[in-house]
Amino acid sequence: MKENEIVPDKLKALLNMAKWGWWKADFHDKTYTCSNFIIDLLDLKADILPFYDFKEFIREDYQARITNEFAFILAQDVYEQIFPIHTKYGIRWVHSQLGLKERDERGHLVAWGFLQCIEDQEKDTDRKALNKVNHLLYQQNSISRSLLTFLQTEEISSVILKILYDIQEQFNGDRVYIIEYDQKDMTQHCLYEVLNDRLPQNQQADLSLHIDETPWKNRQLMNSIPIILSNLDEIPQQGSKEKMRWDAQHIKSMMMVPMLSKDRVWGYLGINIMKEYRSWSNEDYQWFASMGNIISICIQLYRSEQIAHKEREYFENLYQYMPIGYIRMKLIYDGEGTPIDYIYLDANPAFEEITGKNRHHIIGKNASSLNFPISSRPSLKELTDILSVKNYYEANYSVNNGNKYCRTIIYSPGKEEIVALFSDTTETVNAHEALDRSEKMLRNIYKNIPVGIEIYDKNGIAIDINNKDLEIFGLTRKEDVLGVNFLDNPNFTEEVKAQVLARQEVNYVVRYDFSKVNLHKYYKTNYQNAIKNLLIRITPLYDNNDHFQNYLFIVIDNTEILTAHNKIKEFENFFSIIADYAKIGYCRWNQEEQKGFAISQWFKNWGASEDSQFENIIGVYPHVHPEDRPEIKKLYRDLLSGKINRMHKEVRVKDDNGKWKWIRSDIASRALENKRYLELTGINFDITEMKEIEAKLTEAKIKAETLDKLKSAFLANMSHEIRTPLNAIVGFSNLLLDTSEQAEKQQYINIIQENTDLLLQLISDILDLSKIEAGTFEVVNGDVDVNLLCQEIIRSSRLKTPENIQLVFGDHQPGCHLFSDRNRLHQVISNFINNAIKFTSRGSITLGYRFTRNQIEFYVQDTGIGIDQEHIHSIFDRFVQLDTFIHGTGLGLAICKSIVEQMGGTIGVDSEKGVGSRFWFTIPYIPSQATETEVTLTNTIQPEKNLNKPTILVAEDTDSNYILISTILKKEYAVLRALNGLEAIKMVEERHPDLVLMDIKMPDMDGLTATRRIRKKHIHVPIIALTAFAYDKDRTKALEAGCNEYITKPIQASLLKGMIKSFIN
Repeated sequence: MKENEIVPDKLKALLNMAKWGWWKADFHDKTYTCSNFIIDLLDLKADILPFYDFKEFIREDYQARITNEFAFILAQDVYEQIFPIHTKYGIRWVHSQLGLKERDERGHLVAWGFLQCIEDQEKDTDRKALNKVNHLLYQQNSISRSLLTFLQTEEISSVILKILYDIQEQFNGDRVYIIEYDQKDMTQHCLYEVLNDRLPQNQQADLSLHIDETPWKNRQLMNSIPIILSNLDEIPQQGSKEKMRWDAQHIKSMMMVPMLSKDRVWGYLGINIMKEYRSWSNEDYQWFASMGNIISICIQLYRSEQIAHKEREYFENLYQYMPIGYIRMKLIYDGEGTPIDYIYLDANPAFEEITGKNRHHIIGKNASSLNFPISSRPSLKELTDILSVKNYYEANYSVNNGNKYCRTIIYSPGKEEIVALFSDTTETVNAHEALDRSEKMLRNIYKNIPVGIEIYDKNGIAIDINNKDLEIFGLTRKEDVLGVNFLDNPNFTEEVKAQVLARQEVNYVVRYDFSKVNLHKYYKTNYQNAIKNLLIRITPLYDNNDHFQNYLFIVIDNTEILTAHNKIKEFENFFSIIADYAKIGYCRWNQEEQKGFAISQWFKNWGASEDSQFENIIGVYPHVHPEDRPEIKKLYRDLLSGKINRMHKEVRVKDDNGKWKWIRSDIASRALENKRYLELTGINFDITEMKEIEAKLTEAKIKAETLDKLKSAFLANMSHEIRTPLNAIVGFSNLLLDTSEQAEKQQYINIIQENTDLLLQLISDILDLSKIEAGTFEVVNGDVDVNLLCQEIIRSSRLKTPENIQLVFGDHQPGCHLFSDRNRLHQVISNFINNAIKFTSRGSITLGYRFTRNQIEFYVQDTGIGIDQEHIHSIFDRFVQLDTFIHGTGLGLAICKSIVEQMGGTIGVDSEKGVGSRFWFTIPYIPSQATETEVTLTNTIQPEKNLNKPTILVAEDTDSNYILISTILKKEYAVLRALNGLEAIKMVEERHPDLVLMDIKMPDMDGLTATRRIRKKHIHVPIIALTAFAYDKDRTKALEAGCNEYITKPIQASLLKGMIKSFIN
């Protein structure tokens, strides 16, 4: 066939300009016939082109899809694709579309279509869009082909497998499968599966699992949530079990979509990809889910057909054996199409029993030729009406001259056929005649009453219900429920059934579950899983002779009312909880009607009981503080008069315990009904805690300001206190150079020493205060020999005690060891004794201790000037000096209080003005773990007696420090010097000194290392650490290294001598 035989020249020119050509495909010969445009475009030698040769012109990445899509023209009337082809001009994009299909004279299928060159599609964005369109077209065609194939076959397994293969090919997958859940056994098993050839077949067993083995996956799918994983790392923590399983199977990407049947998930469709990762797109999921839905629908349809087949067999048996008569008829028409008679086609055995007529005598005969055993039979007009309007005809007939009655239903099951059903209603007719009047009366009631009514016979069989009952229970027809027995109702408890059978009147409140009705197939209802809240009142009915006749059920649907009530109740409870927790009250009040509502917290906040009248609270405020009441009453009057529309006030209210609490009241007004009525809405809430916090903050502010003033005074005092001893030290140091009188020199030296001690104490107090402020004040516990500690303090304090004052060691035990901080105890007791010395001019100062329960109490009692009662409460505050003429910082007792509290104790003073004071403190008594032998060994080392002066080795690298120590000791002791730790070790070995004074920081070897070395061979030689390091941790390190005692620089000669004597003498 030549183109010029079909297309005029002008039309051919226009087609060439449009880059348009036609093709004809012969599916029998598998060849194309091409137009001149296509011949020229492809540079063909002839107009006939085999299918296979044309495939080679298609670009390789499109060959498989375009060939596959073209082949489906055999089964469908749609084909439209855009793809690139090789032409004599290079790669060109073409649009090819099917026009029509027909059979040629040989009966072969022939398809006509066109091919048109389109714009260059090679740009990335256009290619992606085009690929997406083609991909969507492919998926759409795939879906339509799948549906078509399902409709054309009765055996669905091969069709499903074909679809799974298509899915596998589409996504280049390794396994595609359909899994079904068995809800009864809680298992899942594989219905269909296709595998890549490279996968082992034994992995299929992995798809038959108990549901609990992959809990996260099944929970997602059973909740209709698809699983789409581009990689397994996207699995959440809950799916760790599945991730481990799938990772072991080398799965890289996967997708699973649930397959639904009505309202439940019956299984899922899945695909696993193992050789590469795939980033799933929305189009992938939509198509995959669509295929899953198609398969699910078709499987369910196939199963439904199987069920229907069984049901047909069931109804065939039912037809033969049911107690209802059945006869089938067909209309007979004349030549003009007018019905003239009907013929009997079939009848069942029950028809013979009811009518007494042999069915075989009437089958195949016309109705007009028979003497029908029923009193009347349907007319041709009635049968014609049934056929035309597709309605049914229902009537009662008498049989055998009125001896029996039957009820007949006539309907049309199909074209031109009529079916009549006969049921023996002899007993029913008799009963209906007796109850006719009662029934008419009930019908009137049924029609108007807004509650459901059900009537059951003596055996519990439903014989009638009203329209409201149909509505309540989702029924379409009464016949759907008439004949059921209420005893079979799954929503009735056995207790209720027993009460009803006992003919008691029952009020039954029930959450009526329609899912139970459907499960037990009790009756057919439009409700599937609904639950209603019903009140069912059951009453037995009796006749005039008091004979029991029926059960009457009155059904009231309270679902909406109860739901609304519950929501209100839930809100009230929720708001009440919030109100009780936050102490917030709420009320609404109509001033005109004198009516209102309030929650209980509102009454509590106003100090009233919950049963109080509104008018006795609002505007009256009887429990409000008298000072606050006038103002809040005025605000309320202004609110009623319209001067203001909102009021805020904080007032004091007396509570049930007679205490005053603070309440914040906020009330807003709103006009109702054209401003004739005024409605007030108010809240009140307890702000007592807020007020208390505010008061505490104010108090704290005042204290801070006071403390700031005290600090300022303290700094001024410190300037004075520091300059005063410095002035004396500098002045008398200069005077020493100008005097030769020995008595004057000694007097100057004593003054310098006294002021030096004062300045050192001042610096020590300031350092302790800074530690307390910074929170770095340390307590280092260890073994404390209490008696030895007290004796040392008394011995050192006697040096500065006037002669007319006796320093006494009072109450104490023969032996007492305590686990505590020796330095802190020393600091507190020394401070007590120093203060006593300052304020005692004669008499005695007594130091002692005693035990009280689990505490040990230390005390210092003096016969000094005493303290008046108004100052006792502030004696332990910082910067407090009761006598500014006595030297001091005002910090000592405050530091003592902090030390004692940090040690877990308490501090106090008992005093009487002019009599004296007793300062005391208690700390927990914790016996020391050290044995008394160890303590004694540490503190009572006795050096060997030397007929000459005792020898003291001083390990000190600084010349000035050594000269000072040598000057202090040389009159009583022979003094040796070591410049570092190594020399100290050597001289201890060679000279065997009676005592070692060990500096800590020295070159070559420090003092602590040297002490450890000495202790390895000489455990009895006393070693006193002598250093400028003054922290507790430094003292602890020295004692742990083996030192017997610890003294800090600057050195006090008296303290040093006393400590040396305690070890040597």
